[in-house]
Amino acid sequence: MKRPMTRTLAVLSVAALTGLAGCAGSAAQSSNDAGAGAGVDYGASPEEYQEALADMDPVTLTYQPGAQSSQGHTGEAEQLFVDRVHEVSGGAITLEPVWGQAVAAFDDVTEAVADGRIDIGVEIPIYTPSKYEAVNELINLAPSKPASPYVTEIATTAAMMDVAWNTPEIIDNYEAMGVTVLRPVMFETSNALMCTDPVTSLDDFKGKQIRVGSAADLAIVEGLGASPVSMQFVEAYEALQRNTIDCTLGGLRIGSEYGFLEVAPHVTFPEDSAWGRSPTAVVAGPGYTNLPLAAQQLIFDAYAESNARSLEASVAFTADAIGKIDEHGGDIARLDDDANAALADAIDGLREETVGSSAFDGEDVASRLDEAYDTWSGIAEEEGHVDSGDYTAFAEDFATDPVDLSEFGERMFEEIYLPHRPS
Repeated sequence: MKRPMTRTLAVLSVAALTGLAGCAGSAAQSSNDAGAGAGVDYGASPEEYQEALADMDPVTLTYQPGAQSSQGHTGEAEQLFVDRVHEVSGGAITLEPVWGQAVAAFDDVTEAVADGRIDIGVEIPIYTPSKYEAVNELINLAPSKPASPYVTEIATTAAMMDVAWNTPEIIDNYEAMGVTVLRPVMFETSNALMCTDPVTSLDDFKGKQIRVGSAADLAIVEGLGASPVSMQFVEAYEALQRNTIDCTLGGLRIGSEYGFLEVAPHVTFPEDSAWGRSPTAVVAGPGYTNLPLAAQQLIFDAYAESNARSLEASVAFTADAIGKIDEHGGDIARLDDDANAALADAIDGLREETVGSSAFDGEDVASRLDEAYDTWSGIAEEEGHVDSGDYTAFAEDFATDPVDLSEFGERMFEEIYLPHRPS
C-alpha cells in the first residue's frame, strides 16, 4: 500500500475522485447552457475564483449529503466539500447541509431538487428502477467485476463512472426529470452478504430472507434459492434485530456506519465475482445552474478535492468493518463452490438482460465497461496499488499503512470528469 502524502488544500486541482458526495459538473452542459459571466481555468487559485465572483451577490444553497451527520469518514469528506466551497468563494457561496435525509428520502431526492426543496442532493437510483432504466441496466453489469478489499473496487468505480458519463441515455435519464447531473453513478465498494448466521452454501440459502436494494440484487438472491425482501437500507438494522430478515446485501461502509455488523456479523463474499454494487448519484437544480459560470466551476472543482478523500473514506470503512466483525463474534467467509456456480449463472443472466436492453446499446455498453475496467485496473497497478484479496490482512496493514489514492484520483478526475467541467 502507499502512504498518504500531505498535500495543501489551498489549490482545488491537486486531488480528485469520487465518493458519496460525488465529483461534479453537468455531463451534457454545453457552453450555451452554462451560467453567465467569465469562467476560470481548471486549477485556479482561491484568489482567482474570488476575483471572478466579485460581482456576485452571496448565495446559500441547500445541500443534502448522503451521510447521517458530519461525523465519520464519509461525513467528514462531505463536510470538507461544504467548507471548501465557502472558503474558496470568499464566503460568496454557502452550502447549507441537511444531514440524515431531512428533506427527502434517498428515492425522492431528484424530485426534491427539481422542485427546489434541495439545490444539490444525493440520490440512490436503484430504489426506483422505473425512473432510471438506463442507470439500472448499467448496474446489472456491476457484479461481474470481482470483489476485493480495495483494488478491484477503485478500478470498477472508475470504469463504471467512465461508461456512465459517456452514455448519453444515462445522462438523458436524469435531465428528463428536470435536474442537472453532477455525478451519474458512484459505485463505492462491492456489496457484502451480512447475515445473523453463516451462509456460504446453497443449502444455507434455502429459506433465508435477504434484504435487497436493487433489481440486480433480487435476481441474484433468487438465483441462490433464497427469498429477496425489498427495503431501503436504513430499515435493515431493525429488520435484522427482530429476525424479520436473515441477511442484508450492502457495502461494508453501510454495515459499519449503520450498525448492521452488530446484529449480522457473518460476512460472505464470492470467489471470482461480486454480489453487486449499489451506486449513488448527485443531481443539482436551478440554484446551481443559475449561478455564474465561475461559481459552477468552483463547485465542480471542490467536488474533485473532497472526493479523493471520499473514496479513501470508503476504503477506511472497509478496514474499520473488519474490526467490528471480529468484535461482534463474526467472520469473513467465501461462498462454497455450488453457490459460486449459481451466482455466476445469475450474473450471466443479468449481463444478457443488459445486452438485450432497449434503454441503450447494451452490447456496446458491456464491451466499453470491460475495456474501461482493464484500463483502470492497469492504472491502479502502475501506481502500486495491490492487495491479496485477504480482508483481514488488509485491515491489519491499513492500520499502519493507510491507502493513498491522490494520484489515482487526480488521473480519474482529469480523464473522466474534466471533459464535463462547465465552460
